[in-house]
Amino acid sequence: MIEKRLPSSLANAERPADADDCRMMKLCPSECRDLIKLLSGTQSLNASLDKRCLVILDVRTMQEYRSGHLNGSINLDFRSASFADELARLDRSKPYLVYCRTGVRSARTAALMKSLGFREIYDLAGGIAGWQREGFEIVSERQ
Repeated sequence: MIEKRLPSSLANAERPADADDCRMMKLCPSECRDLIKLLSGTQSLNASLDKRCLVILDVRTMQEYRSGHLNGSINLDFRSASFADELARLDRSKPYLVYCRTGVRSARTAALMKSLGFREIYDLAGGIAGWQREGFEIVSERQ
């Protein structure tokens, strides 16, 4: 877990009572931006998934993802029939920042991840819409 390196606004947040518990926090866009900077460190967000410290998980549809997403994010479609299976194949020991358009799908995903045994989950409050309202950068794929 990363709590010793977190900025004071995050370090003072409620911690799990037991090391085996899940750390699940909803963060505002600026806190997420700080978390991304903190946990990307020397490891590039373009590195392969198994080498990343923080995994940024976009749970929108592929069409939504292509229209604009957080740099370095991976996409698993919440509405896909295989979503739960794909989620279950991810490394539970890594910290995850989860987001969607407005925060509904990411909140449901975070709850599912907790039930699957993921240890550290951050949910972007307001989704990518809130991120953009703050003027933070997104990247898009040209088709």
